[in-house]
Amino acid sequence: MTERSPAARADELIDAWEEMSEHVDDDPQTYERLVIECAHELAADRRGPLACRWTLGLVLALPYLSTRNPRDDDFEAAFDAARAADRAQRDAPCTHQGHPFQDNFEGELGNMADVMRDLADDGRSWTNSRPRDAWLCPRNVAGYARVVMESLRPGSASDVPPFLPFRDRYDLETLTAIMEGYPLSRTYDVAWDLSFAASALQSAADDELAGRVFVAAAVAWYVESEGDDSDARELVDELAAAFERAIGLLHDDACPHATHPDLPSDTTQALWVGMHLASARGRAAYETWPEPWAPPLHTALCSAFVAATARDSLTRLRTS
Repeated sequence: MTERSPAARADELIDAWEEMSEHVDDDPQTYERLVIECAHELAADRRGPLACRWTLGLVLALPYLSTRNPRDDDFEAAFDAARAADRAQRDAPCTHQGHPFQDNFEGELGNMADVMRDLADDGRSWTNSRPRDAWLCPRNVAGYARVVMESLRPGSASDVPPFLPFRDRYDLETLTAIMEGYPLSRTYDVAWDLSFAASALQSAADDELAGRVFVAAAVAWYVESEGDDSDARELVDELAAAFERAIGLLHDDACPHATHPDLPSDTTQALWVGMHLASARGRAAYETWPEPWAPPLHTALCSAFVAATARDSLTRLRTS
């Protein structure tokens, strides 16, 4: 039997990495082995021609790794390999004006596997906005290695562009799928998953409060029509209590704004706004790559606007 070359093995794994990125809960034992293999290959080839593919493999593993414990073997192996790749390549000579890792990471992640397939095959047409050699550039490899590091251990690589933390992305995808009527396979109890919004708001710190109010508001809109269901009624009570706490913490007597924009009327868009505003990295990504339908950051964070949203949501819950 002919042994596969490292390049052939890396190409073979692209489909598996893509599946791991999209279905983070499906096969954790297999995913753990995939991450460890990828990390070991990157550590051994940190300056080699395959370093880009192994590094992007770890990038695709980030949604899965966000569900892991920082002490898990695959988590530690991924971080150590990324750190080694960064140290090996970040100071390499370069003439590029910019690199893909500096672009909107949230927008690029869904296309990453296709980019890897294009990079692996010189015969495929190149359609990415960044040139092929910028993707393969050692400094881009180091940049994506730092994205891995920063995702796994926030604060370890502060010079990468902001992106929504993957743990929040996981929750956003779970709640969005419920609201769109197609719960993910990891959702066994819809009411229990939705109750995350109430518990997160109930315990939110000051700098998380606006985001958590908006997430809970989106969930409240969704459950309004479920008032006769016993599970929904319990969830309504949990949400109401959380909104009452938030209103008590918010101060809206010194607002400089003449008017406030509404939250998007689309429930999943409102959920997106809230989840991004619930963390410092999410807020930075929100401001760096604004969506046309999302309210500007400075008004979205206004205490008066947040308090009004909480009061409106509470009123709607009490009358539903």
